[in-house]
Amino acid sequence: MKQAWSVLAVSLGLVSQVAVAKLGESNGFSGEIALNAAYASKTSNLTNTDDEFRNYTGSQQEDSGALVLPLGSLQYTFGAQSNHQLFLGTSRADIAVGTVALEAGYKYLFRDKTKVSVSFLPTILEGEVWQDPYTTDTRNTTKEKGNAYRLQLDNIAGSLFSLDLAYGKRELDEERSGTGVPALSPQEVQLLSRNADIFYGKFKMMLPVNRQVLLYPALIYTQQDADGNAMKHNTYGAELSSFMSFGNHKLALTLGYLKRDYDAANPIYDKTRGDDEWKAFLAYEYPGIFYSDNLSLVAFAGATNSDSNIDFYDEKDWITAVGLNWKF
Repeated sequence: MKQAWSVLAVSLGLVSQVAVAKLGESNGFSGEIALNAAYASKTSNLTNTDDEFRNYTGSQQEDSGALVLPLGSLQYTFGAQSNHQLFLGTSRADIAVGTVALEAGYKYLFRDKTKVSVSFLPTILEGEVWQDPYTTDTRNTTKEKGNAYRLQLDNIAGSLFSLDLAYGKRELDEERSGTGVPALSPQEVQLLSRNADIFYGKFKMMLPVNRQVLLYPALIYTQQDADGNAMKHNTYGAELSSFMSFGNHKLALTLGYLKRDYDAANPIYDKTRGDDEWKAFLAYEYPGIFYSDNLSLVAFAGATNSDSNIDFYDEKDWITAVGLNWKF
Protein backbone atom coordinates (compact mmCIF):
# COMPACT_ATOMS: atom_id res chain seq x y z
CA MET A 1 0.00 0.00 0.00
CA LYS A 2 1.66 3.21 -1.17
CA GLN A 3 0.55 5.95 1.19
CA ALA A 4 2.02 9.34 2.07
CA TRP A 5 0.19 10.41 5.19
CA SER A 6 0.82 14.12 5.61
CA VAL A 7 -2.45 15.26 7.10
CA LEU A 8 -3.54 12.31 9.24
CA ALA A 9 -0.86 10.72 11.32
CA VAL A 10 -0.16 8.88 14.52
CA SER A 11 0.39 10.25 17.98
CA LEU A 12 3.52 9.75 20.04
CA GLY A 13 2.24 11.99 22.84
CA LEU A 14 -0.70 14.16 23.54
CA VAL A 15 -0.20 16.92 26.04
CA SER A 16 1.35 20.15 24.78
CA GLN A 17 3.92 21.48 27.18
CA VAL A 18 3.57 24.95 28.70
CA ALA A 19 6.74 27.04 28.56
CA VAL A 20 9.16 26.13 31.33
CA ALA A 21 12.53 27.44 32.41
CA LYS A 22 14.44 24.70 30.57
CA LEU A 23 14.07 22.88 27.26
CA GLY A 24 14.80 19.51 28.86
CA GLU A 25 14.78 17.93 32.28
CA SER A 26 18.58 17.90 32.10
CA ASN A 27 21.38 18.30 29.60
CA GLY A 28 22.07 15.40 27.28
CA PHE A 29 20.08 13.10 25.05
CA SER A 30 16.38 12.34 25.37
CA GLY A 31 13.67 11.15 23.03
CA GLU A 32 10.78 8.86 22.20
CA ILE A 33 10.17 5.80 20.03
CA ALA A 34 6.70 4.66 19.02
CA LEU A 35 5.46 1.62 17.12
CA ASN A 36 1.88 1.72 15.88
CA ALA A 37 -0.38 -0.72 14.04
CA ALA A 38 -2.86 1.15 11.87
CA TYR A 39 -5.59 0.74 9.29
CA ALA A 40 -6.01 3.59 6.84
CA SER A 41 -8.03 4.55 3.80
CA LYS A 42 -7.46 7.26 1.19
CA THR A 43 -9.77 8.27 -1.65
CA SER A 44 -8.02 10.43 -4.24
CA ASN A 45 -7.71 10.66 -8.01
CA LEU A 46 -4.33 12.39 -7.65
CA THR A 47 -2.19 10.43 -5.19
CA ASN A 48 -3.49 6.83 -5.18
CA THR A 49 -0.87 5.40 -7.53
CA ASP A 50 -1.16 1.63 -7.12
CA ASP A 51 -1.28 -0.33 -10.38
CA GLU A 52 -5.03 -0.93 -10.07
CA PHE A 53 -5.62 2.82 -10.52
CA ARG A 54 -3.52 3.35 -13.65
CA ASN A 55 -6.67 3.67 -15.77
CA TYR A 56 -9.07 6.36 -14.59
CA THR A 57 -12.64 5.06 -14.85
CA GLY A 58 -14.46 8.21 -13.78
CA SER A 59 -15.26 6.95 -10.28
CA GLN A 60 -13.56 7.77 -6.99
CA GLN A 61 -10.44 5.68 -6.37
CA GLU A 62 -10.06 4.31 -2.83
CA ASP A 63 -6.97 2.63 -1.44
CA SER A 64 -7.05 1.07 2.03
CA GLY A 65 -5.09 -1.39 4.09
CA ALA A 66 -3.12 -2.13 7.23
CA LEU A 67 0.27 -0.60 7.91
CA VAL A 68 2.92 -0.33 10.60
CA LEU A 69 3.93 3.21 11.55
CA PRO A 70 7.20 3.59 13.47
CA LEU A 71 7.91 7.13 14.66
CA GLY A 72 10.33 8.78 17.01
CA SER A 73 12.26 11.84 18.07
CA LEU A 74 15.68 12.56 19.49
CA GLN A 75 16.79 15.71 21.31
CA TYR A 76 20.13 16.88 22.64
CA THR A 77 19.85 19.63 25.26
CA PHE A 78 22.84 21.70 26.31
CA GLY A 79 23.88 25.04 27.82
CA ALA A 80 24.33 26.30 31.38
CA GLN A 81 20.58 26.95 31.63
CA SER A 82 19.57 23.96 29.44
CA ASN A 83 18.27 26.50 26.95
CA HIS A 84 19.82 25.13 23.75
CA GLN A 85 18.49 22.06 21.96
CA LEU A 86 19.15 20.13 18.76
CA PHE A 87 16.29 17.93 17.61
CA LEU A 88 15.53 15.32 14.98
CA GLY A 89 12.33 13.40 14.30
CA THR A 90 8.62 14.08 14.56
CA SER A 91 7.41 16.90 16.78
CA ARG A 92 5.21 15.87 19.71
CA ALA A 93 3.17 19.07 19.40
CA ASP A 94 2.59 18.53 15.67
CA ILE A 95 1.62 14.88 15.95
CA ALA A 96 -0.87 15.57 18.72
CA VAL A 97 -2.96 17.66 16.30
CA GLY A 98 -2.72 15.18 13.42
CA THR A 99 0.31 16.38 11.46
CA VAL A 100 3.51 14.42 10.99
CA ALA A 101 6.77 15.46 9.35
CA LEU A 102 10.41 14.51 9.74
CA GLU A 103 12.17 17.58 11.10
CA ALA A 104 15.73 18.51 12.04
CA GLY A 105 16.61 21.76 13.72
CA TYR A 106 17.73 23.94 16.61
CA LYS A 107 15.71 25.46 19.45
CA TYR A 108 16.64 28.27 21.85
CA LEU A 109 14.84 29.37 25.02
CA PHE A 110 15.12 33.07 25.92
CA ARG A 111 14.92 34.42 29.47
CA ASP A 112 11.42 35.78 28.80
CA LYS A 113 10.36 32.17 27.96
CA THR A 114 10.13 32.79 24.22
CA LYS A 115 11.12 29.62 22.37
CA VAL A 116 12.56 30.03 18.86
CA SER A 117 13.00 27.03 16.59
CA VAL A 118 14.50 26.86 13.11
CA SER A 119 14.24 23.57 11.24
CA PHE A 120 14.53 21.75 7.95
CA LEU A 121 11.83 19.32 6.77
CA PRO A 122 13.24 17.10 4.00
CA THR A 123 10.30 14.78 3.35
CA ILE A 124 7.06 16.68 3.98
CA LEU A 125 6.47 17.37 0.27
CA GLU A 126 7.70 14.01 -1.02
CA GLY A 127 5.45 11.39 -2.55
CA GLU A 128 4.34 9.60 -5.68
CA VAL A 129 1.74 11.12 -8.01
CA TRP A 130 0.55 10.73 -11.59
CA GLN A 131 2.49 12.47 -14.35
CA ASP A 132 -0.84 13.33 -15.97
CA PRO A 133 -3.79 12.52 -13.68
CA TYR A 134 -6.34 13.60 -16.32
CA THR A 135 -5.46 11.28 -19.21
CA THR A 136 -7.90 8.50 -20.09
CA ASP A 137 -5.00 6.33 -21.26
CA THR A 138 -2.76 4.35 -18.92
CA ARG A 139 -1.28 6.70 -16.35
CA ASN A 140 2.37 6.72 -15.31
CA THR A 141 3.78 7.78 -11.95
CA THR A 142 6.38 10.37 -11.08
CA LYS A 143 8.14 11.50 -7.93
CA GLU A 144 6.99 14.62 -6.13
CA LYS A 145 9.89 16.20 -4.25
CA GLY A 146 10.45 19.21 -2.09
CA ASN A 147 12.12 20.63 0.97
CA ALA A 148 10.61 22.93 3.56
CA TYR A 149 12.09 25.38 6.05
CA ARG A 150 10.35 26.34 9.27
CA LEU A 151 10.50 29.10 11.89
CA GLN A 152 8.52 28.75 15.13
CA LEU A 153 8.06 31.35 17.86
CA ASP A 154 6.36 29.84 20.91
CA ASN A 155 5.15 31.67 24.02
CA ILE A 156 6.26 34.98 22.52
CA ALA A 157 7.69 37.27 25.24
CA GLY A 158 6.27 34.90 27.85
CA SER A 159 2.75 35.31 26.47
CA LEU A 160 0.19 32.71 25.41
CA PHE A 161 0.73 33.47 21.70
CA SER A 162 2.72 31.45 19.16
CA LEU A 163 3.57 31.79 15.47
CA ASP A 164 4.51 29.04 13.01
CA LEU A 165 5.95 30.01 9.60
CA ALA A 166 7.22 27.78 6.78
CA TYR A 167 8.36 27.89 3.18
CA GLY A 168 8.56 24.92 0.83
CA LYS A 169 9.17 24.20 -2.83
CA ARG A 170 7.35 21.38 -4.66
CA GLU A 171 8.82 19.92 -7.85
CA LEU A 172 7.68 16.96 -9.93
CA ASP A 173 10.25 14.92 -11.84
CA GLU A 174 7.84 14.63 -14.79
CA GLU A 175 5.01 17.19 -14.79
CA ARG A 176 2.73 16.31 -17.74
CA SER A 177 -0.67 17.44 -16.46
CA GLY A 178 -3.10 17.87 -19.34
CA THR A 179 -0.77 16.59 -22.08
CA GLY A 180 -3.01 13.54 -22.53
CA VAL A 181 -6.11 15.67 -23.15
CA PRO A 182 -6.17 16.31 -26.94
CA ALA A 183 -8.50 19.32 -26.73
CA LEU A 184 -6.03 21.40 -24.70
CA SER A 185 -3.63 23.88 -26.28
CA PRO A 186 -0.04 24.23 -24.96
CA GLN A 187 -1.10 27.43 -23.17
CA GLU A 188 -3.97 25.59 -21.44
CA VAL A 189 -1.67 22.70 -20.47
CA GLN A 190 0.63 25.21 -18.75
CA LEU A 191 -2.27 26.31 -16.53
CA LEU A 192 -2.26 22.86 -14.88
CA SER A 193 1.39 22.77 -13.77
CA ARG A 194 1.68 21.70 -10.12
CA ASN A 195 5.28 22.81 -9.47
CA ALA A 196 5.00 25.47 -6.79
CA ASP A 197 6.45 27.60 -4.03
CA ILE A 198 4.42 27.21 -0.84
CA PHE A 199 4.16 29.70 2.04
CA TYR A 200 2.50 28.71 5.33
CA GLY A 201 1.56 30.62 8.46
CA LYS A 202 -0.25 29.64 11.65
CA PHE A 203 -1.05 31.91 14.59
CA LYS A 204 -2.33 30.31 17.77
CA MET A 205 -2.89 31.09 21.42
CA MET A 206 -3.33 29.04 24.55
CA LEU A 207 -6.54 29.35 26.57
CA PRO A 208 -6.37 27.52 29.91
CA VAL A 209 -9.89 26.41 30.90
CA ASN A 210 -8.88 24.73 34.14
CA ARG A 211 -6.06 22.53 35.42
CA GLN A 212 -7.24 19.63 33.26
CA VAL A 213 -8.15 21.35 29.98
CA LEU A 214 -6.19 23.61 27.60
CA LEU A 215 -7.63 25.07 24.40
CA TYR A 216 -5.55 26.19 21.42
CA PRO A 217 -7.51 28.18 18.82
CA ALA A 218 -5.53 28.95 15.66
CA LEU A 219 -5.78 30.83 12.37
CA ILE A 220 -4.08 29.36 9.28
CA TYR A 221 -3.04 30.84 5.94
CA THR A 222 -1.31 29.07 3.05
CA GLN A 223 -0.32 30.40 -0.36
CA GLN A 224 0.57 28.01 -3.16
CA ASP A 225 2.32 29.93 -5.91
CA ALA A 226 2.15 27.28 -8.64
CA ASP A 227 3.59 27.56 -12.14
CA GLY A 228 0.09 26.93 -13.50
CA ASN A 229 -2.44 29.65 -12.67
CA ALA A 230 -5.24 27.08 -12.35
CA MET A 231 -3.23 25.40 -9.57
CA LYS A 232 -2.39 28.60 -7.68
CA HIS A 233 -4.46 29.09 -4.57
CA ASN A 234 -4.83 30.86 -1.25
CA THR A 235 -6.01 28.85 1.73
CA TYR A 236 -7.70 30.32 4.79
CA GLY A 237 -8.55 28.24 7.82
CA ALA A 238 -9.18 27.86 11.51
CA GLU A 239 -8.36 25.13 13.98
CA LEU A 240 -9.31 24.36 17.56
CA SER A 241 -7.31 21.89 19.64
CA SER A 242 -8.18 20.74 23.13
CA PHE A 243 -5.69 18.98 25.39
CA MET A 244 -7.25 17.20 28.34
CA SER A 245 -5.80 15.29 31.28
CA PHE A 246 -7.96 13.25 33.66
CA GLY A 247 -5.87 11.29 36.10
CA ASN A 248 -3.69 8.99 34.02
CA HIS A 249 -5.79 9.47 30.88
CA LYS A 250 -4.66 12.09 28.36
CA LEU A 251 -6.67 13.19 25.32
CA ALA A 252 -6.13 15.54 22.40
CA LEU A 253 -8.97 16.57 20.10
CA THR A 254 -8.47 18.78 17.04
CA LEU A 255 -11.12 20.13 14.69
CA GLY A 256 -10.16 22.15 11.64
CA TYR A 257 -11.59 23.83 8.55
CA LEU A 258 -9.78 25.09 5.43
CA LYS A 259 -11.10 26.99 2.41
CA ARG A 260 -9.01 27.00 -0.78
CA ASP A 261 -9.64 29.59 -3.50
CA TYR A 262 -7.89 29.05 -6.86
CA ASP A 263 -6.75 31.84 -9.17
CA ALA A 264 -7.83 30.79 -12.67
CA ALA A 265 -10.33 28.57 -14.45
CA ASN A 266 -9.38 24.95 -14.96
CA PRO A 267 -9.23 24.44 -18.76
CA ILE A 268 -10.52 20.86 -18.55
CA TYR A 269 -13.63 21.64 -16.48
CA ASP A 270 -14.17 25.28 -17.55
CA LYS A 271 -14.53 26.53 -13.98
CA THR A 272 -12.33 27.91 -11.23
CA ARG A 273 -11.71 25.36 -8.53
CA GLY A 274 -12.68 25.89 -4.89
CA ASP A 275 -12.31 23.42 -2.01
CA ASP A 276 -13.76 23.12 1.48
CA GLU A 277 -11.84 20.81 3.80
CA TRP A 278 -12.83 19.52 7.24
CA LYS A 279 -10.54 17.66 9.60
CA ALA A 280 -11.02 15.84 12.92
CA PHE A 281 -8.35 14.07 14.92
CA LEU A 282 -8.61 12.37 18.32
CA ALA A 283 -5.65 10.89 20.19
CA TYR A 284 -5.39 9.10 23.53
CA GLU A 285 -2.45 8.27 25.78
CA TYR A 286 -2.25 6.15 28.92
CA PRO A 287 1.20 6.52 30.53
CA GLY A 288 2.65 3.94 32.90
CA ILE A 289 1.40 0.82 31.13
CA PHE A 290 2.96 -2.46 32.31
CA TYR A 291 4.08 -0.59 35.45
CA SER A 292 6.73 1.29 33.47
CA ASP A 293 6.96 5.07 33.83
CA ASN A 294 8.53 5.33 30.38
CA LEU A 295 6.01 3.22 28.45
CA SER A 296 2.63 4.50 27.23
CA LEU A 297 -0.33 3.07 25.38
CA VAL A 298 -1.43 5.34 22.52
CA ALA A 299 -4.48 5.18 20.29
CA PHE A 300 -5.84 7.58 17.71
CA ALA A 301 -8.38 8.12 14.96
CA GLY A 302 -8.69 10.87 12.41
CA ALA A 303 -10.37 11.85 9.17
CA THR A 304 -10.29 14.60 6.57
CA ASN A 305 -12.84 15.36 3.89
CA SER A 306 -12.05 17.77 1.04
CA ASP A 307 -15.11 18.73 -1.00
CA SER A 308 -14.37 20.50 -4.29
CA ASN A 309 -16.73 22.19 -6.72
CA ILE A 310 -14.98 19.98 -9.31
CA ASP A 311 -15.77 16.39 -8.33
CA PHE A 312 -12.49 15.06 -9.74
CA TYR A 313 -10.60 16.76 -6.88
CA ASP A 314 -12.74 15.40 -4.01
CA GLU A 315 -10.58 13.61 -1.44
CA LYS A 316 -11.23 11.67 1.75
CA ASP A 317 -8.91 9.88 4.12
CA TRP A 318 -9.12 8.34 7.55
CA ILE A 319 -6.88 6.39 9.88
CA THR A 320 -7.23 4.52 13.15
CA ALA A 321 -4.47 2.86 15.15
CA VAL A 322 -3.10 1.66 18.44
CA GLY A 323 0.51 1.48 19.57
CA LEU A 324 3.14 1.76 22.26
CA ASN A 325 5.40 4.72 22.99
CA TRP A 326 8.67 4.49 24.90
CA LYS A 327 10.23 7.64 26.31
CA PHE A 328 13.90 7.81 27.28
